[in-house]
Parts: sequence; C-alpha cells; structure tokens
Amino acid sequence: MKDASNDIQKAMMLTTLTDEWIKTIQLFGDVESVIKEALKFYSIDQCKQRIRKAADQISFYNGKYHFNYNEFKQTIQTDEKFLSKVETQNPLWEEDAMEWEYWHEEHQEWQNRLEAILRQ
Repeated sequence: MKDASNDIQKAMMLTTLTDEWIKTIQLFGDVESVIKEALKFYSIDQCKQRIRKAADQISFYNGKYHFNYNEFKQTIQTDEKFLSKVETQNPLWEEDAMEWEYWHEEHQEWQNRLEAILRQ
C-alpha cells in the first residue's frame, strides 16, 4: 500500500493547482479532504463505466449464444450435439469464447475494485 501512497504523493507534487482552484476547494472544506473525496468519486465513476462496458459485451455474447458464460462453457464441454451446432453456426466460436471470458473477468475485476473503494 505504501507504493500506492507514494504514487499519489508524486502525482500531487506534479499536479499544479491554480490559486483559483485552491480558493474554490477551500470553500468546500479542507483542501486535502476535498481532493481525496473528488478522486474517490472520479474512481467510482470510472469503475462504473468499465463495469457497464464489460456488462454490455457480456450481454452481447449471452444473446448470441443464448447462454450465460458459465452455462455456455459447461455445455460446450459436455454436449457434443451443442458443440457441433455451435461449430456449424459460428466457426469462430472459440475466439468469441476467449473474448467472452475476458469480459467476464474484466467485469469481476472492476466490480471488486469498486467494492474495495466503497468499503474505504
């Protein structure tokens, strides 16, 4: 955690706030607290955007294959008839499956990150 706090300190030193910004921030409270809160809200917003993007991609594949990722993965491994049908209808299904898995993991990673921020 020290590395992250060192990165933040470096970023703060490199970031120049104009006098007008400082005066405005002071109207809302302690400058450091206001900046931390602003960064928290920004981080939450960015996480939510990433989660929505991943969810949109997951939804696309759910619709394309009429399964959620875990059901698809299980069925493709255990049902030869289903596998044959998928291969016929979508010859590049394996690429889809890899991308689908990526978006599934991406969604979970950003969800975990958001939850960690919200717990602070």
